[in-house]
Amino acid sequence: MRNFSLLVVVCALALTDASDCCAQNAPAGTTPSGKQSKPAAKPGATPPATPSAKPAAAPAAKPATSPTTKGQTAGGKATAAAKAPAEPAVPAEKPKSVYVVPMGVRGKGVFGLDIHAQPYGAVVKDIDEKKPDVVVFILDSADLDSVRYLGDDPRKFGMFDDDSMRALSRDLHEVVDRNGCDAVMIIRDAVGYSALLGLNWANMYMTESARLAGLSRIKERTEVEDPEVRAKFREAFVGICNGFLVAGGYNPSIGLAMMRDDKMLSATFKGREIVWTEDASGTWVVDGSTDRITANFNAELAEELGLSDGTVSDDPATMIDDMMYQRGYRAFERMPEDGALIVNEYIEGWRKALADIVEAYPKYEEALGDATGPNEKKFVQKAKSILESVLSKLKRYPAIEMKLRQEFGITKLEIETEILRLQERLRGLNKSGSQPTGGGRQRGGGGIGAGS
Repeated sequence: MRNFSLLVVVCALALTDASDCCAQNAPAGTTPSGKQSKPAAKPGATPPATPSAKPAAAPAAKPATSPTTKGQTAGGKATAAAKAPAEPAVPAEKPKSVYVVPMGVRGKGVFGLDIHAQPYGAVVKDIDEKKPDVVVFILDSADLDSVRYLGDDPRKFGMFDDDSMRALSRDLHEVVDRNGCDAVMIIRDAVGYSALLGLNWANMYMTESARLAGLSRIKERTEVEDPEVRAKFREAFVGICNGFLVAGGYNPSIGLAMMRDDKMLSATFKGREIVWTEDASGTWVVDGSTDRITANFNAELAEELGLSDGTVSDDPATMIDDMMYQRGYRAFERMPEDGALIVNEYIEGWRKALADIVEAYPKYEEALGDATGPNEKKFVQKAKSILESVLSKLKRYPAIEMKLRQEFGITKLEIETEILRLQERLRGLNKSGSQPTGGGRQRGGGGIGAGS
């Protein structure tokens, strides 16, 4: 029994010696378990601790930042985060700035009047100043609600001044190119000459109910009696109009079929490419007759034939969102003051000025009729003042003259001439006891008007 007790004591001493031996032979900076530990202090800097002293708490270890230690445990093993490659930080996408330019608005989109070169000069300057990422043109102009011969009001037909419209197209293309803008056309409706502007831009979308039609109106400008002159005039005018399509990157054969009833149009798909032909031999016949039919497009047909890049919502609240999403823009901000402010102000301005002129004209006639007897000078002066007010509005809004000429047969030149006549009449009245000189009317009546 005593021998057994001695044996237990010997074994315990042996185990204690072995543990001390392992601790003495272990590498510096490791625990008995083999995991690396952080040294408490620099060698020789720490005095030996007394038995009563509590060990100081070691400061928290900073995470390693070198490539050889990032993502490793204290024992050198890679963690799960270290095994997976670090994902690069994705910067937040900067919202695209969007600048909207209306070309007509619903119910107020008369080509040549509401859509006139005048306000777009200010739009060009505004784009140069603000430099937006995306410029969105929204076209809404229809001369004809159905067909011209079934009750459409000719007074609502647009008028095409090819020189000013070509200058307008050139200036808008130059400003978007100069500022590196992404230019997009959205067609809400384009019937008549406005279709030329719809096809003037390569990036084009149509709303669900949009139409692209009515270019047969060019016949109104080319109808002359002499067949040889008519043919030459037609070729020249069609070439001018097709210049808008060429600027937008569209095949001129499309324009010919839209403008001339003696031309046909069909399309053939070769892979992703569409080949247009001026006959009915293609797999998709758009216009297969020469019997007074011209090519027209709705949103579905235009998208299927590749004329448009897609179809977007007709709701103004979601139209631009829909288009931007289709173009791959996930974040955008519309500029608070863009071309809509300029164009809408112009449309309201010229229409109010025209209404004032229409209201003033009967007052002018009344004053001219009252210009007799002792009150002649007073009412001649009143008639002259009314015409001078009309003339100032004509100079401010040149589009009004086209409207006056179209509806009333009155031109700016006639108004200027009548003002000069009234001035001469007043000069004669100012000469005591003399008759008016010049060509002025002496006793009421007369004046300018339709057929004058």
